[in-house]
Amino acid sequence: MTQHINSAFDSGLADINMQIAKLGALAETQLDNSLTALKDKNIKKFDSIIERDKKLDVLTAEVSSSVFELIALWSPIAYDLRSLLVADRVGAILERVGDYSKNIARRSQVIVSEENFDRLPVNIIGLGQHVQDLLHKSLDAYMELNIEKAMNIWESDIDTDRLYLSIFKEIVSYMSDNPDDAKMLTHMIFISKNLERVGDYTTSIAKQTYFLSEGEYPDTKRPKAMTTY
Repeated sequence: MTQHINSAFDSGLADINMQIAKLGALAETQLDNSLTALKDKNIKKFDSIIERDKKLDVLTAEVSSSVFELIALWSPIAYDLRSLLVADRVGAILERVGDYSKNIARRSQVIVSEENFDRLPVNIIGLGQHVQDLLHKSLDAYMELNIEKAMNIWESDIDTDRLYLSIFKEIVSYMSDNPDDAKMLTHMIFISKNLERVGDYTTSIAKQTYFLSEGEYPDTKRPKAMTTY
């Protein structure tokens, strides 16, 4: 990060970056725990995941408060201002990732509670691991202000879309042959969609990283494999 003349501003910005790192680590943990509990059919773990989401909300509010306090104190411009605005946006993105992890936990809780549930008929966990990797890499790119890494994330969104679309089609096909499992399979569709949305948010972090460095957004459209589902 850029060194500034005012050490108090630098100190405040460093504190915010530490808050973002803490928030990012918690968001990653929540997503990982949700997927692990689903894979292991660990119904006892879901409640703690859902409850821990409140901590993400608190941390996000702390980031936002710190950002606007620093803006009010120093009236920063150019890169300094972008650093603060982007931190606030990334914090909000991570809070949304936490919301999706909580939603995955809630829907997984229903699935695992079904008497006839044995195993996932589609590779939702594989999609989840792909998205987890993107989330980790997008946070690394942001913390390192690495534009090359950020653009790799930006361009990888099409892979997430393809994985999601494949799973969606598999679930619909499976549902037509197993109508009694429609409720459980519908929850699986929503879990897959939640993961696809987390993938979208990793590209949003990449976009904000690019903006932080360059002062503008990428001039290329994000690659997409589909328009809706």
